[in-house]
Amino acid sequence: MKYSTKIKLTECIIILLSFFCFFYITINRYVYLGILLLMAIIPSVIFKPEKRKERFHTDITLIIIICILFYYFITNFLGFFFGFYYTSYSRSFFGIVTNITTALIVIGSIEVLRENLIKNNFYHKSIIYITPLIGIMLEMPSLINLRMYTSRLDIFNAILSLILPCILKHILLSYITYKSDKKCSLIYQLLIIIPKYLLPVFPNLGDFFEIIAQVLLPIVTGLFIANVTNVKTEKIKNSRKLKNNKILFTACNIFIAVNVCIMLYLTSNKFRFYSLAIGSGSMQGTINKGDIVIIDKKKKEIKKGDIIAFQELGKVVVHRVIEVEQDKNHFRTKGDANESEDAWVVNNNDVVGKVVMNIKWLGWPTVSLSELIKNR
Repeated sequence: MKYSTKIKLTECIIILLSFFCFFYITINRYVYLGILLLMAIIPSVIFKPEKRKERFHTDITLIIIICILFYYFITNFLGFFFGFYYTSYSRSFFGIVTNITTALIVIGSIEVLRENLIKNNFYHKSIIYITPLIGIMLEMPSLINLRMYTSRLDIFNAILSLILPCILKHILLSYITYKSDKKCSLIYQLLIIIPKYLLPVFPNLGDFFEIIAQVLLPIVTGLFIANVTNVKTEKIKNSRKLKNNKILFTACNIFIAVNVCIMLYLTSNKFRFYSLAIGSGSMQGTINKGDIVIIDKKKKEIKKGDIIAFQELGKVVVHRVIEVEQDKNHFRTKGDANESEDAWVVNNNDVVGKVVMNIKWLGWPTVSLSELIKNR
């Protein structure tokens, strides 16, 4: 059998086993670990990885360590404001050893397999682009049991909190391995996974900030790595072109960072201004369904004609004030598109804030996803 045929056959087997691990996500742990070890050993025997000089190993390693240490510093610093929670993992010596051993087998096998697939791409280059998918499918049984989630909302939350960060992480790890080798990917994995089995407490940032932190870490790390590797590559090619690319890349990084900060500020509901996607047509004509409104939470004097956001039966409603009662603490409201005024009287304590800006159509993805979950 030709060497190229052996490679393609081995890659097909790896892909099939990856799908098996993902779709039979509740398989026995020992069977799962055995499959991972098998998938790491077979390519190591069959493949003959390309030999090349790794120019970026030291730089990438330093970037990974700095980014992850900064991540731990920021999240633990915020923990002093949001609080901490105790780990859900076993604190016994045997439990810690078991968890760490399992984690080492999982991440070690995946990273050895990843390097074999990426570095042996001469015959089948497309395999490079699906290594993140293979890594996700192989790691997922150690992260999540979909049968634990009974509702669509639970599954959606699991996607945001576990699967989305996992996708971004494996895209980053494949990029790191392509630029360097499995040692850098292993360092990233170990620094992220092992502490959760050793540390007794973790910052309780809440679901929103926890997801944001886990999503930002691989993105920021990848941007720094791309910046450094591109700079070194361009230095070799063209120093003048390098300067222009560096300025453009820096501008893109600043633009992304500013937009992320704005999104965090407006969606966290922790600061003076925050954003809200409109999911009804009660203010149609003024504020349409799918628009996003910016709400000023600083309570100034509310006058007739102001559009306010207020709590009603556990929901935030955005309607116009049509009457301010004499005590100035109670308000009559009405949606501009509604024929009659609201059946309730809004208490000043229930007022979230005033609407100060309306952004057209930007909230449609949020509204559509919310309706999809609700209808199912």
